[in-house]
Amino acid sequence: MADIDNDKVNDVEIGIVGSGSMGGGMTLLFSQNGSKIGCYDYEKEAVQKLMDEAKEDENVNEKLVHGFTSLEKMINAFPKADSGEKKPRILVLSMPHGKAVDGILDDLLSLLDKGDIVIDGGNEWWQETERRQAKAGEKGIEWVGMGVSGGYQSARHGPSMSPGCTEETWKYLQPYLEKWAARTPEGEPCVMRIGPGGSGHYVKMIHNGIEHAHLSILCETRAILHHQLGLSNDEISDLFESWWKDGPLRGNFLVGIGFKGLRFSEGGGIEHAQDGIVEKIEDKVTQDVDKSEGTGTWSTKEIAERHVAAPAIAAAHQLRIISSDKLERLDVADNLNLAQPSEAKEAKLDKANKDKLMQTIQTAVYGAILGAFVQGLDIITRASQDQKWNISLATCIKIWRQGCIIQSDAIAEFLLPLFEKFGPSEPVNLLKSIPELASEFAKTYDAQKKLYTIAIETDAVAPALGASLEYIKTVNCRDLNTNFQELELDYFGHHNYDLKGKAEKGHEKGKYHTEFAKMPGV
Repeated sequence: MADIDNDKVNDVEIGIVGSGSMGGGMTLLFSQNGSKIGCYDYEKEAVQKLMDEAKEDENVNEKLVHGFTSLEKMINAFPKADSGEKKPRILVLSMPHGKAVDGILDDLLSLLDKGDIVIDGGNEWWQETERRQAKAGEKGIEWVGMGVSGGYQSARHGPSMSPGCTEETWKYLQPYLEKWAARTPEGEPCVMRIGPGGSGHYVKMIHNGIEHAHLSILCETRAILHHQLGLSNDEISDLFESWWKDGPLRGNFLVGIGFKGLRFSEGGGIEHAQDGIVEKIEDKVTQDVDKSEGTGTWSTKEIAERHVAAPAIAAAHQLRIISSDKLERLDVADNLNLAQPSEAKEAKLDKANKDKLMQTIQTAVYGAILGAFVQGLDIITRASQDQKWNISLATCIKIWRQGCIIQSDAIAEFLLPLFEKFGPSEPVNLLKSIPELASEFAKTYDAQKKLYTIAIETDAVAPALGASLEYIKTVNCRDLNTNFQELELDYFGHHNYDLKGKAEKGHEKGKYHTEFAKMPGV
C-alpha cells in the first residue's frame, strides 16, 4: 500500500472525497471490484484508518487503495494523457449536504479539466444539485447528483443508486456503476439513470420519505404488539420473521432487520431473548431534527409545495419531531396528565383467535406500507411532470429491489409489472390510473381499521397507522365533509364554490358566490 499523499501514484481510476462510514465503505467496495481508488479526507486519521481497514480486509487488494490529505495530489494521481484524448476523471463525493459541498466544488473547479465527472453521492436538496450542475457546467465539468441508498453497510457491499445526469455521462459511468451496485438474485444491477438535473437526488429524497413512513408504521406496530397485546420481544421477533419469509411483506428489509434486532443480546450475536436491547434505547429520534439529515424534512416540504396527499410520510416526520426532545415531552406530559397507553382486551384472546389477529395485523401493516409507496411515488410523478424529468416509476422499483432500506420483494414483484405498462411520468394518480393497485389497497382497509381501533381504544401512539387509514378513507369518500368548509371560505373570503354535481375537472376555483352577510338574520 502506498503512503499517504504519495507523489509517485499515477494510476488512480476513481477518487473518493470523504473517508467516513459511507465514503470508506465505497472505497472498499470499489477496490474489491478491481478499481484503483484514491481516497481523500482532510483528516489524516480518517484516511489512515481506512487504509488500515483495506489492509485487514481479505476481500480487498490493499495495493488498489491510495490515501490523500491533499485534494490536489489526489487529482494529480490520475493518469496523464500520453497521446490522444484524455479519459475523464471520476470523483465521488461522500459528504454531508450543504456548505461543505460548495467548498469542495470551488476547490475542484480549480483543479479539474473539461469533461471530468464529479458524482455527489450524498443526500442533497435537488435544487442545490441543479445549481452546482450549472456552475460546474460553465467549466465543462459534469456534476452528477446521485442518491446512494442502503446505509453504510450497503455502501460497503453494494448500494442501490439513482444517478441524475445527461445521457452521455450515464453511458460513460454505466459500466462502473453497474459493477458497484447491489444486484437482484437474477443478477440485475440496482442502478439506472433516473433522468436529467436533480432527478436522482429527488428520487433518493422521496425514497427516504417512504422509508420514514415505513419505520414509523413498524415501530408503532411493534409497540402495540408488545405493550397493548402483551407479546414478548421474542414472540414479536418470530412474528416479524414469519412476515419476512412469506406473504405480502416477504423480503421487506426493515421487517428483516427488525426481527434480527429484537433478538440482539448484550453479549453479542443474534439469539432469542425476552428482554432485548430495544428496551434500553431512549425513545427519541433526532435525525432530521438535528439537521444532520434533510431528506425527511424536504419530503414533507414537497408534499405541501407539490400539493400531493402523502399523510403517512408527513405523520412519520411529525412523530420524529415530537420524539426528539425527551425532557420537553416529559414536561408536557406532566402538564396534560392524561392516561398513558394501556393493555388491549385482545391481549387475553386464546391462541386460535390471537393467531387470527396476527394475520389481520400483518395485512394492516402491509396495507400501510403499500400506501406509503403509493404516496411517495405520487410525489415523484408530480415532480417529474413539473420539472420535465420523464422519470419512470418502473425504474424506481427496479433500483429499489436490492441494496436499499425500502426493499420489499413481494411488493416490488406486484408493482413492477403494473408500472411497466406506463411511460415516463405516467400516471398522475396511481390509485386512479391502476385499478389493480386500488383493489389491492382496498383489501387491507378492514385490517388497517382493526389495528388502528386497538390503538385508539388503548391510547397507543400510532400517527402513521392512523394517517394511512385516514388516507384510504378520504380518497375513497364520494362525498367529503368539505362542502361546509367551502361555505365558510366563501362566507368570509369570497372564495367561491362549485354547485353540487357540476364540479369541473381539476383544481379550478368555483364559479359561484353567495353574499351571506346581506341575508336577513345573518
